[in-house]
Amino acid sequence: MLKTLIAVAALLVGIGCVSAGNAVLATTVGIRLGLDHVPSILVSFVLTGYPLGFLLGCLYARPAIGKVGPVHAFAAFGGLTTVAALGLALVDDPYVWTVLRAASGFCSAGLYTVAESWLNSRATVATRGAVLAAYMITDKLAYSGGQGIVASGDPATPLLFVVSGLILAFCLVPVSLSTAEAPQASGRSRYGFRQLMRVSPLGIAATAGSGLANTAVSLAGPIYAAAIGLDTGQIALFMSMLFLGGLALQWPIGWLSDHFDRRLILLGALVATCLTAVGMAVVGRSAEMLYLMGFLYGGAAFVIYPLAVGHANDMIAPDQVVAVSAGLLMSWAIGSVGGPPIAGLMMGWVGPSGLFIYVAVVTGLLALFTIYRMRVRASVPNELQGKFVPLPTTSVAAPLNPRSERPPSQPADARGNA
Repeated sequence: MLKTLIAVAALLVGIGCVSAGNAVLATTVGIRLGLDHVPSILVSFVLTGYPLGFLLGCLYARPAIGKVGPVHAFAAFGGLTTVAALGLALVDDPYVWTVLRAASGFCSAGLYTVAESWLNSRATVATRGAVLAAYMITDKLAYSGGQGIVASGDPATPLLFVVSGLILAFCLVPVSLSTAEAPQASGRSRYGFRQLMRVSPLGIAATAGSGLANTAVSLAGPIYAAAIGLDTGQIALFMSMLFLGGLALQWPIGWLSDHFDRRLILLGALVATCLTAVGMAVVGRSAEMLYLMGFLYGGAAFVIYPLAVGHANDMIAPDQVVAVSAGLLMSWAIGSVGGPPIAGLMMGWVGPSGLFIYVAVVTGLLALFTIYRMRVRASVPNELQGKFVPLPTTSVAAPLNPRSERPPSQPADARGNA
């Protein structure tokens, strides 16, 4: 296992640079929109850019990678995302920022596609779980570390955009120097929404809801924090607590989901997310309480997606895991496009607390739907549940899921529909 992790260390460093650079960009853009008092409708446009570009990248980046090869594609995507970051420093127009953020989202999807395919090609059945865990830790720590860079800079100047561009450009260095053999481009099937509805209505609803809520908080969180009077360092710490909570609590919650009805744990995560969102809407200007609530929110909210994917995967045979997970990722991506503009309009309508009121409504409705699904369908027996896997919401992480290679224990049609 150690040998495999050493072999992919350069790729992990590259992914870490992408995550850190994107963290600096996302937080700085949010703070600047608040400082410049940009109208809520234009805020919605800018916040929609990145997830829309990411969605398009999930759909169209892979064919481009297949044509030019992974190394050239990684260099191209890395160069373009650097240009998009530096463009934000040169132009101060919301419409241009929307286009640049969309370009950044598209290129980020391409970078993750290449890097994750590379990781998957290096992993074996025995090491796949360790590689995925190393990837998740690198991603979350790098994103949190990016907030520290924001805290040390001044978002009112172009400097942080330049720094993010430098970090994103550096992602090219370890991957270009890596001696690991590049993966072969391959096609990948995914379930359509009708098929997913037959497999797990709850899975598709929860992944879409996760995109609606969590992307809104990730992108509009800095605007909320700036609007209630936090300074740059406090905003960065608040955003760090969100992602550190997501990292720290995924495994304990995942363990519970392996030993109890996974839908019950999903319900608990949704209720906890709803309550912490209400709490953040209420605590207002108390920075210390926001840090605590942000940590708890991250721990509950960022586990919704992997719990939903895990529940859907409990319904199917192992050879369907990748296709189902890819379809659920598209559900999440579509939700992520809708979340930021709705949250932006809510904040313009009721003030900064509108962000978390919106999140509370989304997760509350999802909790009610989960209760409904638990009443109409029996749970999957514990012995038939696969192990919880903390999957990231990136374009090709599904093949890294060790569950895709677990021995089948029962035909999928015997597990019911939930």
